Amino acid sequence: MSTFLDKLKKLKKSALTGLVGSVTVTLLWFILFCNGNVRTLGLSILGAAVVIFVLKIAYDFVIEKVGVTKKFLANELFILFALIAFLATTICALAPVMLFASVHNERAEKSLKAYAANGNVEELSFETANGTLHGWFLHNAQGSAPTVLYFGGNGEDAAGRVLQLFEDKNVRSVFGGCHFAYIDYPGYGKSEGVSSEESFKRMGLSAYDCLMNRDDVSKITLMGYSLGTGVANYVASERQPAGLILMAPYADGYDLYNSYANIFHGPLKALVSFKMKSVKFAEKVTVKPLLIASNMDEEIPYESSVRLFEQYKKGCNFVTIDEIGHNDFWNTQEVLDEIEKYLAQ
Repeated sequence: MSTFLDKLKKLKKSALTGLVGSVTVTLLWFILFCNGNVRTLGLSILGAAVVIFVLKIAYDFVIEKVGVTKKFLANELFILFALIAFLATTICALAPVMLFASVHNERAEKSLKAYAANGNVEELSFETANGTLHGWFLHNAQGSAPTVLYFGGNGEDAAGRVLQLFEDKNVRSVFGGCHFAYIDYPGYGKSEGVSSEESFKRMGLSAYDCLMNRDDVSKITLMGYSLGTGVANYVASERQPAGLILMAPYADGYDLYNSYANIFHGPLKALVSFKMKSVKFAEKVTVKPLLIASNMDEEIPYESSVRLFEQYKKGCNFVTIDEIGHNDFWNTQEVLDEIEKYLAQ
């Protein structure tokens, strides 16, 4: 019997050693060979593990000195504390990796630069207190004209979207008579900085103010899709746009987190770093917006869009598109028709 227990202990020790080794190698890979939020994730998890390891050494030292008799119970409580702390750190570090899929479409950028030689599109670049922001401006009207300032979704960048508008005459016609501008979020495209709620808010206001200072921009309609609807809503609450268009909007960041794992309720709300409370911003919006949602959206809960719709004091044009997925909004003619109708007003 004792021989069997000895073998079992050795097996457990080998398994633990293998697990620790695998996790360490994975974290080192994240830190050394990955960029942006993935590297931050690796550093955060490794840092939490090191802190817990140091605390465990100090904890064992104190237990030995004090002479606690129920060491087993004390150790179990410490393990519980360490597990909770480690999971909390991992969740806080993992969320930005899932929310902010930074993109830099160099192929689209190269194509746009060729078109820019003819004056059809223009590369934008302007300095802010938090770094340089980059984007693209599609000249879609003559002279000074209304302009749509677009805030994209996760996995979008300015070059890719503006190139699609330029080359797709059907989509471009939706914005007839309006210029179209898209500034990349911090960490996206060539924009400098780190993706976060606060950096997105600052970027949104800077983009709006920069465009309003242009001679060829008469007024601005804000437009957001998915992740960008929170930014567009925030800017609309702080400035005076001519209009506001939101595709696949969410009420707040808690709904985004819960769409990945429905656990962020009660005390666990404290783990949500991207709160982006659109329901609060909506109360200050002074225009009547257009909200377009799908009851089959697999990313943004339809109920979250409805909850946001109810908060606009000036009223809201809420349109439900049946049976389209989250990635289908830009490719659905009914959606494009609603946008064109709203802009025409």
